[in-house]
Amino acid sequence: MARGHAAYECSEPQLGKPEFLSIIPRCAMSSDRRAAFETPPVEHILPEIGSRAFLRAAVVNSEVILDGGWQVVQPERYRYLVSHSGPMTVRLLLSEYLTCEVIW
Repeated sequence: MARGHAAYECSEPQLGKPEFLSIIPRCAMSSDRRAAFETPPVEHILPEIGSRAFLRAAVVNSEVILDGGWQVVQPERYRYLVSHSGPMTVRLLLSEYLTCEVIW
């Protein structure tokens, strides 16, 4: 799912093995870790021109704002976040319970 979101949102397929993969229940996270997971990373460069992320992006004070960051597919069931600045990062949250973070 993370590979698909990276390709769909940023037009950047991730075919290699991820450098980092974390799957953990949200309730098992510390409050600091949960806050870090929920907070969208600050983007400093625009996404690929023509990608879905580019069409939603706005630039404010030299920071790229990506429409709140999280994309809600189904409220309370599934949402995801894709960050392309620095390493490609995809975060998933299933049923507001299971978190997944993949970094290439």
